[in-house]
Amino acid sequence: MARIFILLAVVLGVLWWLRQRASARQDSGPARRNAAGGREPASPDASQPMVQCAHCGVHLPRTDAIAWQGQHYCRRSHLPDSAGEGGA
Repeated sequence: MARIFILLAVVLGVLWWLRQRASARQDSGPARRNAAGGREPASPDASQPMVQCAHCGVHLPRTDAIAWQGQHYCRRSHLPDSAGEGGA
């Protein structure tokens, strides 16, 4: 009977240890990826104002949008017909 309790204690100890390692690895995951040359996480200061395409409604950063007559568009093909065809 004592062997069962010892075996159970060892198994529970190993499971507890593995769980601690997994949670520690999750907590240090982004820092480890950045040190290995991964992509930098976006800081709150790097956020950009978002605008909505007047044609399809998709949201995109203002710097990526095409502004035309007070409206924003996600691509040239979504510009009104008078603006998208011919010359500028």
